[in-house]
Amino acid sequence: MVNTGETTYLVTGASRGIGLEMVKQLLARGDVVVAAARKSAKATNLQAMKTDKLHVIELDVENPTTIQAAAAALKRDVPCVDVLINNLGVLGSLERSSEADLEDVAWVLKVNVLGTLAVTQAMLPLLRKGGKKVIVNTSSTLGSIGNKELLLADDEARRGNAFAWGAVAYNMSKAAMNMQTMSLAADLKDEGITVISHCPGWVITDMGNSGAEPFDGKAGPELTVEDSVRYQLKNIDGADLSKTGLFLPTPGSACRGKGAQHCGWHATDIARLGTFWWQPTF
Repeated sequence: MVNTGETTYLVTGASRGIGLEMVKQLLARGDVVVAAARKSAKATNLQAMKTDKLHVIELDVENPTTIQAAAAALKRDVPCVDVLINNLGVLGSLERSSEADLEDVAWVLKVNVLGTLAVTQAMLPLLRKGGKKVIVNTSSTLGSIGNKELLLADDEARRGNAFAWGAVAYNMSKAAMNMQTMSLAADLKDEGITVISHCPGWVITDMGNSGAEPFDGKAGPELTVEDSVRYQLKNIDGADLSKTGLFLPTPGSACRGKGAQHCGWHATDIARLGTFWWQPTF
């Protein structure tokens, strides 16, 4: 289903990186965008491009009061939310898993997993009024158990990949995100609400660059934020009930052993699918 009309999107983590580029591309094609930022007054990039199709709201996923306040404000400002894009996420520490700081682990899980679920729950009344009715959870192949199994069997790759032996909080949070997607997909299907997980790729952003330890034989991220968002919007535009519960990699990417044209798997299956690599085709 290609987006041809004025659809309302809610994007979390919209003040920079992937979220900010998502706002730019959605506005450029004529959509209505609700851009959620932790400190909306300080989100100068958003404020500078404010138009009548852009609503900037304050939403801190660690603060339930701001989530509920944002939902209440939106009920006054927009008739519905067609697509919720749960983009916000944090990386946490890359230290060895056996030495992970438990407070850091708890913080990453709180933001990436509980925060996302809290936002989804708060925005469901508006989503139920929407036409498209899609929830998009930003996940990662780093939540794949199969990926870790491949690395465990290859000592050279394992030792050279910080995401194999470290970043346990982030990896755990994305595995949990995939299960959150499946649970919500099963719960909301009869209401006509589609829920998907997708992977933006390893993108040149503040978060992507901060994780630029040796990864898959590469020195750092290679996918531009502009291309990543174009890929993601293709997935989102095509999301409907026939794809609910799927984990969608970026279009143009290939899964080893699966072929370049495979477009999606159930989110729980990603645990057994192995690793991905990205091939921009623009």
